[in-house]
Amino acid sequence: MLKGLRFEYCWSGHLCLSKNGVSVMRELEPGLFAACVDNGLGTTRSTLTGIGAAEMLCGRSSMITEFFTAEAEPGRLPPHPFDTIGANAYMRWKEWQSRLE
Repeated sequence: MLKGLRFEYCWSGHLCLSKNGVSVMRELEPGLFAACVDNGLGTTRSTLTGIGAAEMLCGRSSMITEFFTAEAEPGRLPPHPFDTIGANAYMRWKEWQSRLE
């Protein structure tokens, strides 16, 4: 039924985490926009930050851009090996929380 249906948006990249669970969606320097740090929360948050960055690039504002630009700065993770231990524990906890979805 979906054969031939094209994706309107497509994003990819590495899984990134911040200590306080916020994403980064902003203009880092003139003409360079970022949509990253989805905190392992899947395609929804990643897609929304990507849409928001594209809107910002086009000079537009929406509920998406307002939400993500109002977030705090991302908190830095602890040094290695604590970052790996903490990231794995956090991901397992999030997987457990979403087990009923």
